[in-house]
Amino acid sequence: MLNTEIRAELSEVGLDCTEMVEKFMDSEAMFLKFFKKFFGAADSVVKELADAVSADDHAAIENRAHALKGLAGNIGLNAVYNPAKKMVDDVRAGQFGSFKSDFEKLQAAYDKAAAICAKLD
Repeated sequence: MLNTEIRAELSEVGLDCTEMVEKFMDSEAMFLKFFKKFFGAADSVVKELADAVSADDHAAIENRAHALKGLAGNIGLNAVYNPAKKMVDDVRAGQFGSFKSDFEKLQAAYDKAAAICAKLD
């Protein structure tokens, strides 16, 4: 379950465990179930987003970042949600100067959250 160490690590990736457990009907087990499922759904989206960033494909960046924003938002993973949202907003505004650095932040937070999730098994 979510011991103090894990809660602190999750806080570093922008996840407020107390708030998210409340959103999952005060069930820590339910939150953890969906937290773990997130990575199964998001792994391919992150890969596709990485490919879009490498290809400088703005339409694909907007699409994949938007999908990832929704997935991350559902579980409160703000360190992934915030850069994904910024990427979507910037591409929609025609501002293409920072999406690579935003993706690097997103990827680092995603990798860190995945490593935390791996500890939960």
